[in-house]
Amino acid sequence: MDPTVVKATQQFAMKLRASLPIAAFWEASGRLEADEGAQLLLAQLQERQQALVQKQQDGGDITQDEIDALRRAQREAQDDPVIMAYVQTQQHALAFLPQVNREISQLLGFDFGALAGAASC
Repeated sequence: MDPTVVKATQQFAMKLRASLPIAAFWEASGRLEADEGAQLLLAQLQERQQALVQKQQDGGDITQDEIDALRRAQREAQDDPVIMAYVQTQQHALAFLPQVNREISQLLGFDFGALAGAASC
């Protein structure tokens, strides 16, 4: 690949990562990874969700107690400030990226995202 393109891409990536929505996401992601309590809540939630999905796929009946336990786990995760900060910053970052794509597309004169996401041969 052209070294000029590689260098420009690296510079763009560094600037994108330093942008407020992306930087906030990475910061919140780091806090989430480091928070053992939040990790435990997410693991418990995932475990309950997977158990219910598996039980449903196996044709088993899901009890009200199991549904209530899943809802409790969901509420606990939603009440955790570290988890919610991560979710919010992720949403902001995801909302920001289409704007970035539009800017790149405008500069290039074609839909960069559509071309970049297209299946290759």
